[in-house]
Amino acid sequence: MKNYGICELSVVPVRKNQGSKNEMVTQLLFGEIFTIIKLDKKWSKISNEYDNYIGWVNNIQIKFIDKISYESIKKNKPFYSTNNKGYLINKYKNKISAPLGSLISSSKFLETTFQGELSNLNRDNISKVSMLFLDSPYLWGGRTTHGIDCSGFSQIIYKVCGIKISRDARQQAVEGKLIDKRNVNCGDLAFFGESKKKITHVGIMISKSEIIHAFGKIRIDKVNMEGIINSKTGKNTHKLIEFRNY
Repeated sequence: MKNYGICELSVVPVRKNQGSKNEMVTQLLFGEIFTIIKLDKKWSKISNEYDNYIGWVNNIQIKFIDKISYESIKKNKPFYSTNNKGYLINKYKNKISAPLGSLISSSKFLETTFQGELSNLNRDNISKVSMLFLDSPYLWGGRTTHGIDCSGFSQIIYKVCGIKISRDARQQAVEGKLIDKRNVNCGDLAFFGESKKKITHVGIMISKSEIIHAFGKIRIDKVNMEGIINSKTGKNTHKLIEFRNY
């Protein structure tokens, strides 16, 4: 029985339902492992080990592994690619890009060699790492510099800086510690939407009055007690709900 898998490609789309035309809800990055909830002929319903996010992947884009391998990878200390300059070389001597946030500690199992720098980052590096995504296009369900959404952005930046948070903005908004605007620091998250029960957007504070977030692209805008002020138009684009520290 095929109950476990690993992402051996740079990035693999995870969809809401079976079929390539269905909505992409997130992505798997190189090295990430997952459990298989349901196995069909062409598609598998999976749960990502990192954040328990559930969706469907095409079977031809994943590698099935056994429980022993899954548990071994899971127990290893995780190391992630922390910039977009690194790459992997597989057994055929082909280069594979390693998006920021790829689980490089899985590379040996996949018979690949990582070429690049790995560093142990922490919360102090959040602002610096987030700048690597500036001007990356917005993409619903995306998690890379080739396309990323607001909560995928906050999750990936936190991931490589050693902080684990959920995938969606509404999930992230019930984690961490609620803080007052006066206590906001660089690296805290700001949440936006209609109400606390209807969170629709999240961004990373890089100062007490500036935010980096995904809106059309990864951009920097001003924030006041009403919400985000677009740096080009001067208009309020998102209603502020709260700030959280992790």
